[in-house]
Amino acid sequence: MSRAVSIHIGVDRPHGGHVPLQSSENNAWRMACLANQAGYESLLVLRGRAATRQAVHDVLTRVAGVLTAGTQLFLTFSGHGCERHDHDADERSRKDQGWCLADGEIVDDKLAGYWRLFEPGVRILVVSESCYSGGVIREDDKDKRRAHPRPPAQTVYRGQPGPGGTARSAPAAEYTASCIGEPPRGNDGIRASLLLLSASCADQPAQEGLFARHLLATWNEGAFRGTYCDLHRQVRDRVMSERSSQDPQILMIGAADPGFPLETAFHLAPPSTTPPVAYRANGNPRKDVLHW
Repeated sequence: MSRAVSIHIGVDRPHGGHVPLQSSENNAWRMACLANQAGYESLLVLRGRAATRQAVHDVLTRVAGVLTAGTQLFLTFSGHGCERHDHDADERSRKDQGWCLADGEIVDDKLAGYWRLFEPGVRILVVSESCYSGGVIREDDKDKRRAHPRPPAQTVYRGQPGPGGTARSAPAAEYTASCIGEPPRGNDGIRASLLLLSASCADQPAQEGLFARHLLATWNEGAFRGTYCDLHRQVRDRVMSERSSQDPQILMIGAADPGFPLETAFHLAPPSTTPPVAYRANGNPRKDVLHW
């Protein structure tokens, strides 16, 4: 892969009077460490007051202008999630889901607009540890869902693994990403392929830090070499054994890419021997924002 970028957002005290969190900002840094272990050298961490709507807008629009086919964005969020009334009537549930940032909320409609900026052939991996996180990456168009009813639960996502996929040793075979119960029915203008690992379903709260703790334990500083499906299965089992009311999800939207969930989870290349360079906006080093 010619270029891969990771962005990690964590907010303990978002705008709006939410109960302060204790571990979200630290988890953003821990996810950046995971990205570095996985081979990402272009990293950005937005924590606390730095994680504003404008900052997220700036970085996503900038990255969308840089990444081309064959490259990847890895985006994580840790913090409070929101569930709001759907004002534009495009959600079957009549609810929008989103992330609570330092100065306000960013909901799925807005995030979908960012995904539409990325070129075909780009892969976007999103890990969201927040309440209602199963619904944060997509709009839920009611008319489209009426025209294309939800497939039965046993439906699986079949197809060939993409370049670099773990199943590529037998390219003539058909592979099944059985963890994806419902493949994208239409790209809704999103030309990139997007894979979401979420802490809970779209209508569920999530316990702070639980999903990240089990994901990082399963990852085991890079020792884990299974696929995203394998990772989801193991993390989900761990989470639900501790909190059965929180059901982590794995979902896809955008362009069809059945090989994506069959890739080796997170790994891009051998990790760099040199830590990323940290910087402030004014040039003074610090530990929570990394140059990319």
